[in-house]
Order: sequence, then structure tokens, then C-alpha cells
Amino acid sequence: MTPEQIFAVVAALVAGEPDPSFEQLKSGGHDSRYPVTVEPCELPPGTLEVEGQTVLCGIVDVPETYDAPDGPRIALEFAILKARSQSPVADPLVYLHGGPGGGTLQMLGPVAEILYANHRQTRDIVTFDQRAAALSGSTVTCHQNTAENLVKLVGVAAQKLPRETLNALVAPCVDEILASGVNLRAYNTENNARDVRALTQALGYPSYNIYGISYGTKLALEVLRTEPDGVRSVVLDGVAPLQVRLYDDLVGPYARTIDVLIEQCRGDADCSKAYPDLKASIDAAFLRLAENPIPAARGQEEIGFLQLFDLVFKQRNNWRIRKTITPYLPRIFTELAEGNSTAFDAVMSVKAPNQVISLSETSGLTADERALVRVALETAEAMADMEEAVVTAIERLKKDLAEDRETTSIAEAFEARSNAAASTILDQDALAALIRDYALLQTQEPGQAPLVQWVSTHFSGADRDALTELVAAMSDADIARTFEIADGQATKYETVLGGVVNNHIFACQEDVPYNTVEGFHARVTELAEEYAFLELFRDNTSFFENCEAFPKHPREGFQTPVVSDLPVLVLNGVLDIQTSWQWGAVAVETLENGQNLVFPEAGHGSIAYQPCANDISVAFVNDPTSKLDTSCIDRIKVDFVMPDDPLPQ
Repeated sequence: MTPEQIFAVVAALVAGEPDPSFEQLKSGGHDSRYPVTVEPCELPPGTLEVEGQTVLCGIVDVPETYDAPDGPRIALEFAILKARSQSPVADPLVYLHGGPGGGTLQMLGPVAEILYANHRQTRDIVTFDQRAAALSGSTVTCHQNTAENLVKLVGVAAQKLPRETLNALVAPCVDEILASGVNLRAYNTENNARDVRALTQALGYPSYNIYGISYGTKLALEVLRTEPDGVRSVVLDGVAPLQVRLYDDLVGPYARTIDVLIEQCRGDADCSKAYPDLKASIDAAFLRLAENPIPAARGQEEIGFLQLFDLVFKQRNNWRIRKTITPYLPRIFTELAEGNSTAFDAVMSVKAPNQVISLSETSGLTADERALVRVALETAEAMADMEEAVVTAIERLKKDLAEDRETTSIAEAFEARSNAAASTILDQDALAALIRDYALLQTQEPGQAPLVQWVSTHFSGADRDALTELVAAMSDADIARTFEIADGQATKYETVLGGVVNNHIFACQEDVPYNTVEGFHARVTELAEEYAFLELFRDNTSFFENCEAFPKHPREGFQTPVVSDLPVLVLNGVLDIQTSWQWGAVAVETLENGQNLVFPEAGHGSIAYQPCANDISVAFVNDPTSKLDTSCIDRIKVDFVMPDDPLPQ
């Protein structure tokens, strides 16, 4: 956050003037086939964003099936993050999210401030929740089953109930969606690709660039095959090539990540000498903990197979966890293989990002130089504290301005009064029924009668009388707002189940005909010959079991490699456990102007981990045909921790 950005956002908030470039979108967009409706962003888009000025959210209306444009329609929720430049280039960067079914509009802050802040200096960033994804998933939402199982979904969301509880709800949800008449066959990657083109046309971008991550790379490749018009350049980050049977190979990326760790240690003279048989130590540590977990003690939790798996694979593949892990792994594996948890406990105890430099590392400096280092570090800490204060002030200003422009409606008063009344209900069955029926309000036509029915069914005495009076006093706008609030409350838990169902709509219909549990087991057998601990994943077949509830709609040629001469940059992180870093080379085989780069110490979506990857992607999109300077990749090094080295405190 720079002073210039702070000045700009405060000035925008005080002025309150909308960006004139948004006027055409407020009038219906640039293509009558795909009308645009501007709406408030679902969640606050970020501290530095001002709706209507730096960011605009809304809906693009597209056909469920493009071959039947007069048939059912789908509302695609989108956001435009305006370029920071006063003279931006015309072609935006369109971010295609992963999943499938993952969504992106509920994380606009990281998209704007972390992933694409550098790209945004010169061009708009456009993103949207794809069909059957998050906010664009209303046509494939199972309202009845969500409401009936809302208490369970709350438990799953709070991690108080196991994933198996969620899996058991998939089949009934699919049955409800099919019974509603939705054409699930239309929810596929080909139509997603057509949506990308429809969106850019509706928003007025004749030329655009694509940045796909995870499933977004598969979608980007399909765009190159199905709707390439207007595409200027493509970045595939964490690529899932169409020709790879990735559900058969769900365990493969784990092995390939371990391969790199072993090779890195072997290439380091000190690491190779200290840990001469790292491969054996890795297997021994996992297998030992699977049989004999280290009990909870030492002020630490139990260490079993899952705890080690989480550190080695999941935490390194999570860009939000900003702490150093890889340098400690050879020591952690070697110690755990012998039942020693010293290094593991030390790394797990680190909660905040590791400091870039500590004063203990400056012993070779003079007293004056050490003093300057101390001043620099203390100043950096003070700046971080000041940034927190700025964020707090801006958010308070936004809140106060909103309150000045809006008054509390009867709908908000009704919500507050009903919440207070519900909090006094002690009977859990009665409370569950109240919550279920509240969630089901979204399935009814807004009106006073459903509200009166809900109140009279679940409340009594003074609570019922007060709530009934509020309903009677509601205007049409208050009623609409009350139903909108109920819909928003239910949506939070619909997305818990929808996250699984929406993912499977694509994966089970398109991929599973080419991926089978038998293929998965065969791959596990093959990989277990390399690393014995991977055999423990053999029973992880819930994905294939859930897919039995879905119709299968394999598309001819879906897994045929995409051929294109457009400029494509492929980025791969060696820590990626969702899409193997080796798949990038597979993807570029048929991309005439494709470049494939591999980044150490980067996980799924390299741009989020390494400034090097971010800068290279910006250079590529700015000039897709120029020769890239990739020398920064060679400067990403891992300094392994030796057996006697100090551990983090």
C-alpha cells in the first residue's frame, strides 16, 4: 500500500463520482445478445477499492445452451478491476479460476492486491464466477436439500463434522437438480469457453488476455480450441492439460514433489552428506507415523501420518501460509524416522512468516552496520503497523459514508429481532426446523404471507407479536430486502455443499468417463513402487463414488491435445500437489508458440508464491512475442538445515 494509493482511495470515497467508462455497462452493456446488469459486489472487494470507481460488479446474462439462444439463461456474476494507470492498454487480463466450480468473486481482495496487482498497473483485470460456480451457481443449487440438512452443513463448515457427512448429501442434491429440469449436459467446459467470449463481448473488450489457474488452464485451452477470436495471449499457471487423465493420477503430483526435494538435497553437497538416503527416510517417517503416531506431549499435538502429510504437502502448497518449510524437511524426515520430533515441532510452532533476516545473522558486520540493520528492521515493522492503522481508518470511513447514505430498514430490524428471538430457543430440533424454514424462504415468491407463516410457526408470545407487527409494516422494498437477507444467509451454507456438487458437475460428466477407480488404483500401485507410503491413499475413492450420482456426458475429442499458434506461457511450481509440475511440458507439445517454465518453491498457481513468476508473467502479457528474461528462476535457492543448525524459536 503506497501513499499514492491511500490518497487515491480517500479522494475517490469523498468525491463519490462514478467512473464514466462504466456508463455503457450500466445501460445494458456492449452486446444485446448478452445483456449486462450492474449490481453491488457480493462482498467488500478490498480496502483500496471503491465500487463504481475502481471496481464494478454485475451480471452477464448468457444462454444455458448457445445452440438454443432463446432457451433458459444463466446469470454469470462478474467483476472488473480498473487499471491503476490513467492511460491503460485496451486489452484486459481475464482471470479464469480453478475448481471447476471454485469461484473467485468471494476473494476479490487477494485477486486485486496479491495475484494481479502488477498486471493491473497497465490493464483492467476481469474475472467472473463460471457457470455452476459459486455466485453463478444459482441454476444448479439444491435449495430443498440444503435447507433440510442445514444443521449438518453448519457442522461441516465449522469442521465439527467429517467430510463423509458432506459426501452423503451429494446424490440427493443431484437428484433435486435433475428433477428441477436443469439440463446438466449444458454445464461443460465447451460452454464455459463460449461464456468467456460472451463475457468479453458484453463488457466491451474486443481483444483480451487470459490467465488461467488450475481448472482455469483447462478452460483456457478449450477457449483456444473453441472460441479463440479476440485472444491475444494466454498464461497457464498450474496446468491441467486436456489429454492428462488427472483423476486417475490424483496421487502422482505428491510423488513428483518428493522427487524434486530428493534431487535438490542430492545436488547440495552438505545436504547430501548429512542425509545420504533421504528417500528411505521419507518412507520410513510416513510409515512409522501411520502405525505409531507420536503422542501429544511437549506442549504439542499428536504427530501422525496426516500431520506430517499436511506439513510436507498441503502447507507448502498453500500460498497463504508464509513460512519457510522446505529447508527443514530432510532433517524432519530423518528425525521422525527415528521417532524424534524436534525439528517438526519447531517448524510447526512458527505461526508468522519467518523474518527475512535476523540480527544473529549479522555477526560479520561492524557495530555501526548492525545498528543500521536494526533501524531498517524496526522501521519496516513500524510501517507494517501503520498500514494496519490506515486499513482500519479507510474501512471505518467506508462504513460511515454508507451509513450516511442508508438508513436501517424494517427488513434489518426484522432480521435483528428474529435473531434475538431465535437465540432463546433451547430445543435443538425446534431450532433446526426454524433454520430450515428460514432457508426455504428463498424458494418462495417474496410476500408478507410466507413471512407471517414462518413467524407463526416458530415463535410465540411477545416475539411472535413483535415480528408480526414488523411484517405488517413492511413496504414492498422491505419485503424484497428481507427475502434477500434470507437468501444470503442460506447461500453461505449452500456453497459448502455446492462446492463439491459444482466441481463434480464438470469432473464427473466430462472426465470420469476417461478416468476410473480402476485406473486410479493402477496408478497408486505404480507409484507405491517408488514411494511405499503412497499405498496408504488407495482407499481415497470418495470422488469416484460421488460421481455415480451424475449422468455421464463424455464429449468427443474432449481429451484431444489443443493445437494453437497463439503465444502461451506455461508456469509450474514444484510444490504443486494438484497439477504436477511435469504436466507443463505435456501441454506445450502442441502449442507452437508455447513456453514452459518451472519454479522452485512455488505451489499451485506460481504467481502467488514467487515474485519471479509474477514479474515474468507481466513481461509476457505486456509483449507476448518478446524473449523473456528468466534468470530470476536460477536465483531461487533452498538452503537446507543441517542436523546441528539452530531451529526457529
